[in-house]
Amino acid sequence: MNKSALLEYIDTNSTAIATFKDKVRTEQESKNKKRQPAKQWNKAKIERMVDKYTDDFIGNVYDKIYRALKASRNTPVEKWIAFIETNEILESLEESVSMMELGEE
Repeated sequence: MNKSALLEYIDTNSTAIATFKDKVRTEQESKNKKRQPAKQWNKAKIERMVDKYTDDFIGNVYDKIYRALKASRNTPVEKWIAFIETNEILESLEESVSMMELGEE
């Protein structure tokens, strides 16, 4: 399984990605309102940032599962899915994302 397949699997079987994107988008729009009018980003730039954060998020999830599964490039997708289900990864992701707070502290 590669990162894009993992993203598709998580997105299809969980609300974690949609929730994550909503939180990032809200945070980016909030930051954007604080910028000087001439320096404000358009919607496309905000969406690119949402995609970048999502890609980084999925990359981290992928790396953690890859290491925990002791996977290789030849590890079958079925083994990935079994590991994700057995260890309730989707439930953990949903819980983590719902509790996550973005922004400056």
